Amino acid sequence: MFGFKDRGKGTQQDSEENDSKVLVAPGTEISYKPTLIEKYKQDHQALQEIFDEILNAVQEADSKTFLVRLRDLQIALRRHLLDEELNLYIYLRHCYVGDKLKQEMINKFKRRSKKVGTDVFSFISKLSEEGYVISYNEDFISELVAIGNLLQGLLETEESVLYPIYRKPLAIPV
Repeated sequence: MFGFKDRGKGTQQDSEENDSKVLVAPGTEISYKPTLIEKYKQDHQALQEIFDEILNAVQEADSKTFLVRLRDLQIALRRHLLDEELNLYIYLRHCYVGDKLKQEMINKFKRRSKKVGTDVFSFISKLSEEGYVISYNEDFISELVAIGNLLQGLLETEESVLYPIYRKPLAIPV
C-alpha cells in the first residue's frame, strides 16, 4: 500500500512502481506526511516556550535575554509559517478542491496566519530598531501580552480546527 516502505527492496523497476504510489495531493507534488501535524504541534510548543522566556525576561528586566529570545521567536515563527504554507495550506487546498466550505476555512486560516505573522514581526521589528528604548512599563507589557495572546489563539485554533482536516488524498494519481 505505501510505496516508501518497500523502497530499496527488489529491482529498480519495482522501486519506480512503488514511487508512483506515494500519496500526493491532486494537482501538486506535495505528498502526505504522516508526522507533519505532530511536528507542527511541537513547533507550537517551542514557540510558546520561547514566548514564556520572553515574558520571564521582561519580569526580570533582562533586556539582553529579551532581545535574544525575541529574535529566536521571529526565526522560529517565520520558519513555521513558511513550512505551513508550503506543506499544509497548498496541500489542503488541493485535497479539498471540490469542498467550498473547507476551502473557505483553509483560506480564512491562511489569512489569519499571515495577519498574526505580520503583527508579531512588526512588533519585533519595532523593538529591534536601533535606538528603541525598551521600557517595561504597563503599556509595553500589555502590548507584549496582546501579541502573545494573538499568537496563542492562532496556534490553538490551528490544532483544534485546521489540523484535524489534514488527511491522505482520496485518490492516488496514476
